[in-house]
Amino acid sequence: MKARVTSIKMAKTVSVIVESKKTHPLYGKSYVSSKKYLADDQIGVSLGDIVEIEKIRPVSKYKHWRVVKIIGKDVVEIIEEKLKEEAEGAIEEVMPASLAGGPDEKEKDKQKEPVVDDSVDKKKLKEGRKTKVAK
Repeated sequence: MKARVTSIKMAKTVSVIVESKKTHPLYGKSYVSSKKYLADDQIGVSLGDIVEIEKIRPVSKYKHWRVVKIIGKDVVEIIEEKLKEEAEGAIEEVMPASLAGGPDEKEKDKQKEPVVDDSVDKKKLKEGRKTKVAK
């Protein structure tokens, strides 16, 4: 069964998602059904890999699958990363950081502002307060 790796945070265990395309029996609309499994990872896969998993005897309470082999990388994520890098490069060419008001200018503005101490003595506040007299 083909699956995509969604989490590699555990030791020797990966979380995978199996997606299958189904059609509704009455309405005929197609939809994607997905199921998450925990799989035993002896190969050492990375996040976003497309892997083949097989059913095995229970290793733990929830881990009943094993990663057999790595089929490939998740193409969609790789393309999205490349597009983001290209977009950032194009933005930098059109609008340099000095014109865009980069972090350097913001830090300079913060340094120019005077620091004001807003702490006031409570006794002075109480002495200056006027209280209403009940008539």
